Order: sequence, then structure tokens, then C-alpha cells
Amino acid sequence: CELAHILKNAGLDGYYGYKLKDWMCTAFYESAYNSAALHLEWRNGKILSMDCGIFQINSFWWCLDDDTPITKRNCGTSCSAFLDDDLDDDIKCVKSIVNLHPGMVAWLAWTHRCNGQSIDHFVTGCNS
Repeated sequence: CELAHILKNAGLDGYYGYKLKDWMCTAFYESAYNSAALHLEWRNGKILSMDCGIFQINSFWWCLDDDTPITKRNCGTSCSAFLDDDLDDDIKCVKSIVNLHPGMVAWLAWTHRCNGQSIDHFVTGCNS
């Protein structure tokens, strides 16, 4: 429940209409709650983009890195900042993502595994 408390205290429960269970489900299916998770997307021997951190924030759209050739970089934060246990920058960025995208459809894990599913178990026992 530690992550649930962090996300709730940061204002994600109810943010943009999404409940804490949506964020917990997304983090579980994106990274298995691993703040150091890194997924590299390769094409023709080069890194096309990477997904970083507990919410797998993508380098093409949201964060700054040296390997992604063309990028939107809407969060304006280094991708490496999303690979540590300090989730403040991650949370700030995901708030931007749901505002700019709009919504949680930016995360395929949420779209395919959380949206419209029974996901209450991700926050069961974490109310205090």
C-alpha cells in the first residue's frame, strides 16, 4: 500500500476523473511497480524510444534523452529522472500526460487491462 499512499497524497486519486485504482493498475501492468523499469524500443539497430519508470513514461512523447532522435518532450524532464524511487517528477509528468493526451489512453496497459475491468483489488486494504 506504500505506492497507493504516495499517489493519493500527491493528488492522483480523482485526478482528471481517474481513481487511485486506475493508477495502481496501470503501474502494476506497466512496470510491476518497479520504479527503475526501462523498456527500449529498437529499430534497425538504434533506439527508437524508451519507456521509463513506474509508469513507463515514453521518451518520444514525454521525456528528454540522448537516444530518441525526434521527440515531443512534453514533460521537459530527463528520462533518467523517472528511473529512481523519487516519484514526484513521475507524478508531475503523468498529470501532464492525462491533461495533454487527454486521459489515460496514453497507457496501453490501462486501455487493455484496467479500463472497464474489475480493479478494486489494487487498492483493497489501502484506505488508511
